Amino acid sequence: MRSSDYVWKICMEIYQKMYEETEPPLDFKQAIADGITSEPNWFMNYYLNMKRQKEIFDEVIKKYRCDKYEKRAINMEIWLGAAPTGVKK
Repeated sequence: MRSSDYVWKICMEIYQKMYEETEPPLDFKQAIADGITSEPNWFMNYYLNMKRQKEIFDEVIKKYRCDKYEKRAINMEIWLGAAPTGVKK
């Protein structure tokens, strides 16, 4: 398994790609800089279909040729972390 910094870089790319497609769209890196991601449950304000979220996840995992340990670590971070909601209000 590569370094935790490398795994975090992959997570950030997944988050960025997901939030570019949410309703409403969000620049994830800018949201971090602006402190939006420090608010409780902020991600619940952004919707992206779960099927599309999974497609983005799989695309980025494939791009980086992640092994099963990296994939598991990234999987835990994304789905238990700050992925957009898959439930439309």
